[in-house]
Amino acid sequence: MPKGEKLHLVRPPREALAARWGLRLFETGEAGERVYIRAPAGALERLKALPPEQRGRVVVLGLEALEVANAEAHE
Repeated sequence: MPKGEKLHLVRPPREALAARWGLRLFETGEAGERVYIRAPAGALERLKALPPEQRGRVVVLGLEALEVANAEAHE
């Protein structure tokens, strides 16, 4: 029998594991990915200190601000 074949019989459901670690599962439309970010060291440390949900919000707000700045530059 291959190693880990019966793991599903002993491992708790994903929801239970997430709750145990204080996390939540991805909702519809959400995704997670590791990316390389080049930024000033202080800004990067502040970003890393945020919880995942707030990091995502920073990305969304930053992208929206960048779109506004680019639109204003092209006027």
